[in-house]
Formats: sequence, C-alpha cells, structure tokens
Amino acid sequence: MNQVCYGLDLRNYDVEQLRKKKQINIQWTMELYKAHPHKEKFFDSKLSNQMNSIEVQIGSGLFRQQIIGGKSEAKIRASWEPGLSQYKEMRKKYLLYN
Repeated sequence: MNQVCYGLDLRNYDVEQLRKKKQINIQWTMELYKAHPHKEKFFDSKLSNQMNSIEVQIGSGLFRQQIIGGKSEAKIRASWEPGLSQYKEMRKKYLLYN
C-alpha cells in the first residue's frame, strides 16, 4: 500500500500467443529488471517466498548474467541452442512416436 509497484499488467494478455510460440516470454523479465530501482536485489530469492533462485527456474546461472549484462533476447535464446539440440537428440531414443 502506498508504494510504487514495478510489475506488468498481464490481465489482458492473450495467453494463446504463448501457446502458439511454444516458448517462455523472457522479455517480461528483461523489462522488470530494467524498471527495478534496486537492481542488486532483483534476483535475490530471499525477498520472495514464492520463487526459487532464477538458476533453478531457468536451469542455468548464465541467464542472470545475461539479463544483468543487457543481452538481447535473441542472444539469450541463441545461447540455449547447443543444450537444446543435445537434449532433442538424446530424447529421440525415448520417443514412442515421431
């Protein structure tokens, strides 16, 4: 109450867009980080009992560094590609249908 809130209003966001893209929206994290007045506390999981560290959620400590470093969304996604390709190749032997 009586505090500035640095959030995004997603009430009218079309969730179908996320489903069609089949990828997470990292732009939201980037926007929130840019707007946050205390950037050193932005990724502090101790300030929220609802979040683990971003490394646990994303699966890589590199993501935090990329956001702080101001990397573009395209560069962040490109950095995930080698691991995603390896995973997709590994999982082929476990798929019942192609």
